[in-house]
Amino acid sequence: MDQFVAFFADNVRFSTADFGLLGLNMLGCAFVYYFMRLLRVPVQSWYLTLYSSGVTSFFGVYFFYHVLQDGFTATITNEQDVTRYIAIFFIGYCIMDLTIGSIHYDSLITYDDGWSHHFLYIVILAYLLHNNMTPLFSVALIEELPIILISFFEVQKKQKPSLLFGVLYFLTRIVFHTVLIYKAAAMSKFVFVAGLALLLWHVDVFQTWVRGYLMRSHARQRLSFRNKLNIMLAMLLTQIGAHGYMTYEAISGLEGKTAAPATVLHVFVFLYFLYRFGVVVHDVYTQNFIMTSIGRKKIIYNISWEDPAVDHTVMHMKDDDVVLTISSAGCNVLDYLCEGPKKIIAVDMNKAQLHVLDLKLAGIRCLNWDQFFAIWGRSDFKVFTEVYQSKLRPLLDQETAEFWDANTHLFRDNFMFAGTSGLMARILCTPLTWSGVREKVKNREEFSGDGGILFKLTLKLCSISSLWSLFAPLGGVPLEQLNLLSRNPQVFVDRLVEVLTTRIWKPNNYFYYGYIVGEFAPDCCPRYLEQKNFAVMKQRVDRVKVFYGTWAEAAVLEGPGSITIASLLDSMDWMPPAMIAENIGKVVANMDAKKGRIFWRSFADCVHSPVLAHLKGVLVPTYDRVGWYLTQFIAPVPTNYDPKMLECQGTTTRPSNSFIDDVFVMVAMAKQSMAATKDVRAFYKSQGSRYDGFREALLPGRDLLMQHAVPWVKQPKTWISVGCGTARDIEFVTGHVQASGTKVYLVDLSDALLDMARERIIKLGLSSQVVLVEGDINAPSTRAKLPKGADLVTCSYCLTMIPPWKEALTTMLELVKPGGNLALIDFITREGEESRWDQRLYKWWFAMDGVYFNRGHVDWLKAQKSLSTVWYSEEESRVPYTPYTPTHYLYVGEKASK
Repeated sequence: MDQFVAFFADNVRFSTADFGLLGLNMLGCAFVYYFMRLLRVPVQSWYLTLYSSGVTSFFGVYFFYHVLQDGFTATITNEQDVTRYIAIFFIGYCIMDLTIGSIHYDSLITYDDGWSHHFLYIVILAYLLHNNMTPLFSVALIEELPIILISFFEVQKKQKPSLLFGVLYFLTRIVFHTVLIYKAAAMSKFVFVAGLALLLWHVDVFQTWVRGYLMRSHARQRLSFRNKLNIMLAMLLTQIGAHGYMTYEAISGLEGKTAAPATVLHVFVFLYFLYRFGVVVHDVYTQNFIMTSIGRKKIIYNISWEDPAVDHTVMHMKDDDVVLTISSAGCNVLDYLCEGPKKIIAVDMNKAQLHVLDLKLAGIRCLNWDQFFAIWGRSDFKVFTEVYQSKLRPLLDQETAEFWDANTHLFRDNFMFAGTSGLMARILCTPLTWSGVREKVKNREEFSGDGGILFKLTLKLCSISSLWSLFAPLGGVPLEQLNLLSRNPQVFVDRLVEVLTTRIWKPNNYFYYGYIVGEFAPDCCPRYLEQKNFAVMKQRVDRVKVFYGTWAEAAVLEGPGSITIASLLDSMDWMPPAMIAENIGKVVANMDAKKGRIFWRSFADCVHSPVLAHLKGVLVPTYDRVGWYLTQFIAPVPTNYDPKMLECQGTTTRPSNSFIDDVFVMVAMAKQSMAATKDVRAFYKSQGSRYDGFREALLPGRDLLMQHAVPWVKQPKTWISVGCGTARDIEFVTGHVQASGTKVYLVDLSDALLDMARERIIKLGLSSQVVLVEGDINAPSTRAKLPKGADLVTCSYCLTMIPPWKEALTTMLELVKPGGNLALIDFITREGEESRWDQRLYKWWFAMDGVYFNRGHVDWLKAQKSLSTVWYSEEESRVPYTPYTPTHYLYVGEKASK
């Protein structure tokens, strides 16, 4: 303690007056907050922020005026009493915001934006006070202007001026902050480094604003999207110029032996922040490009990139079939029309894609084959202009006609390269054209040799998975779809090489022929462009119904039992599990129970969603000409499957802790890890209500397991939850349990956790359906209290804490009745990377808390002959307050029926 007092005395110069001022401002902060609380005005925390930012902004403007009048150097070196008082004022605010926030609005005081941010400012300000550098902070207070703006609108409960806030934030907290820290670098390296850390945080906030601003509702927008992009571009160029100039100025002033390494560091800092702004651009592009194109009614797909020949090998369309599918560019819709089903419902969320199909349908109705092929096979602009006004336009509805009135240039510029996918094709095909591949493909020559330097360059570029995200959005492929192969990208690398060296050279592969040559040929084109099918399509054209919306909405509109084929393309690759569940539930509910079949494609190399796994689709091995989709599945409408269960919901309750709460839990965990004798009951009891809040982020994936991986569509009547803890799992599926009338047995060896579980069950109104069982799952006395055959047995993050895990798994499997399911989620070392240093670190780190990673758990499950794997996946997630990202697995198995 004496050493701490000595260190404080040597490094923090606080006079009695300073402490008095600090205490006075802390009282001021408390008065503002509790006065507003007394008045019962809402958002009292924002009034406290408004108070602080109002005072600091006033002085910020004042000192910024002096910067303009006297210059940076004169202003930031002029230590005054007022600059010290302002620094002390802000320390008081930070302390009281954390103190009052921990009591009254702890959900707003997060680790990143609250504790870390405030403590960093307190440390910086203490340093500035000690070294008489407080003018630096006073000048920096101009950066509080966007905060006072947002605070004012928050307390007024008004919509924040997004553009004004963003521009102000950028000018003050990005550009001005950059200039200021470089000016301060000559005074203090510590301030420079701390300023860079704050700048990095500011860039993250700016990135969030950019993403949100560009994706605002079109109904609310006041600027065109192009103007928004121009503003973003101007901002980026301004910051690059400002940071570049300050870097140049800093390097120019270096002398002596340290000049070279200092120059390298300055250049590295500049390049790193250049990269960070590159990430901002990349993020906006990958996250927003597709949805922005849809919102602006821009064509994404100019041809459909799914091989319909594969569909017909498993769909076996007949004249009484009603087909639900996605329009895309309409190619496959019209291919299906050639088969002659009773009805085709073509749906799309992008009106531009429906306008493409509408124009094709109009062409089939009123043109001859030569005219139709000239427009859609060769993009003959002359033919298009000859027939558009006189024949095509009168058959279009007003919205479609207006779209094509404004987009006739798509045929002028070659429709084969229209839309974003066409742009991607033009970019990727350019080196192929230069290498002579275009002529070889056009002449139907076979691939020979190595293809030349440019062809090999194309192969190399396609093999670099980090570049995929640059081209994927152009092709209508979102990051969610790319991420399906994040664990095994080499699979798709191999497929791309095979496509370029084999598939594009197939004589009937119109997909690549069209893009590489720039047009279709009569003998190498989609079936709807073949002359022999044109007359048939004219007879059947009215069988196509265009629908704007989702395929789930279209299915509901058609009604129960109406749909016999649902061809869903790769649309579910984009969807989160809840969306897949909602849409599949509505489609299955409206399909013919006897004749219905569901067909889908995926970029993944296996079934990518547990919701789809429950359909028990069959992998379609047929070779397709595209090659982009690694898997294709066909599934009949399943039996013993209640689609209404997919629409059930859990509670919206989400346990959360304040940072202080988490500190208490982590202290308890540290004590447990260091204890010679580990008392598990006492360990859990000491955490109390904080238990769930901390583990909500520590134990991820439980919502996915309980809501979607567990087959609630089978309506399990008995459920045993092993190691139930506080019964948090049941909150994820409260609606499912109620709808199924499930009897739930909650088993745990901790009476403290079961007490919390009992309180939760009472609040949920499930007391009549739940039985609490205290004891060890391996103990005969515990098993005697459980049903001998349960429809469902689950274990969430418990198996790794049971030393005799084989015995526990054997017991759980015995408790499952034939045809029932065993479902687990827990930590594990990453498959194929077990010996990697980080995996060994995670095993050691978690073992100190009594959690033992073991791949033997999964190996045992997969080795059981009585269990068939319904779903298995692995994923990484971050441990709170650490850089650790351990792996967890989800497993669902079905016990064989006798």
